[in-house]
Amino acid sequence: MDERLKNLKHAMKKNTFADVHFTEEQRMKVRDQMQPDIERELFTLLTEHRTATELIQLLHVKGVKSIWQNEGLVFIKLHQAEAAGDVEGLWDKQGTKSYRLTKQGLHKYAEDVQPKWSFKRLLHEVKPNES
Repeated sequence: MDERLKNLKHAMKKNTFADVHFTEEQRMKVRDQMQPDIERELFTLLTEHRTATELIQLLHVKGVKSIWQNEGLVFIKLHQAEAAGDVEGLWDKQGTKSYRLTKQGLHKYAEDVQPKWSFKRLLHEVKPNES
């Protein structure tokens, strides 16, 4: 399958997209939209199984501006993370794919995924009133 996709990509590049050229301004605009904040925000949501649609809605609610009018970035980041082994994708019986961080992904994004505070940490920080 991979070989067929490579051949398709090569054929598309050679024939379909042969006359398509991007200016440096267009390339910079795309790079600006692919900000690292989307990764941090996205991976904090992947501690449990979520579909891409749920993730996009949650990112909109969180106010991540880099996906406005460009939700495809979420799919790109998910597929890149899945290929790197940081995210696993599971298909359900209805044909819906959900994503979740793997152990490798949890380790890689541990600082972003862990809550800023925890009840246990708060207990250690509270000192009894000494009078």
